[in-house]
Amino acid sequence: MSNHETNLTAAVVFESMFGNCEKVARQIAAGMATGVPVKVVDVADALADPSILDDVALVVAGGPTHSMSMSRPGTRAEAVQRSGGTVPARNVGLREWCVALQDRSDEHGPRWVTTFDTRTALGRAIPSSASRAAARIITRKGYEMLVPLRSFLVEDAAGPLVDGHLEEAYVWGEKIAAALRAQVPVAV
Repeated sequence: MSNHETNLTAAVVFESMFGNCEKVARQIAAGMATGVPVKVVDVADALADPSILDDVALVVAGGPTHSMSMSRPGTRAEAVQRSGGTVPARNVGLREWCVALQDRSDEHGPRWVTTFDTRTALGRAIPSSASRAAARIITRKGYEMLVPLRSFLVEDAAGPLVDGHLEEAYVWGEKIAAALRAQVPVAV
């Protein structure tokens, strides 16, 4: 039996500029903690020290949707500029972490993943998002989606989150933990 079959720990890795994704990540983790051990890791820390995730069976990765995808250096700089400098500059984001993520396709058995994002309520009908882009990259590296990806809505780029979405993040976290404990992947 390989380590991922006996280890039911998880990590929520997030990118956040205005604090909304971090709030969602922490609520997801709180919901997951009802069923499995979980740690919350900023994407910059996970990129700087990939060994932070060595002991986890599941990674829940999320970030803000910028221009219908994951943030890029230019969109992060634009967010800082829009904020009037109240938002700290980020050198790395979810995109850079996904690209640097270790390929697991040559290892035995799955390593689970799911993704989430925040997006403006006005972008609800837009077909692409940070979570979809992240899922595409990560699953190509041998990870398997455990539960379908999820979007959480904010009123505008700076927030706040739409009423009820933090509670939904907690409930989603509970569902993720239950799925990990059952170790039954679902088709996306």
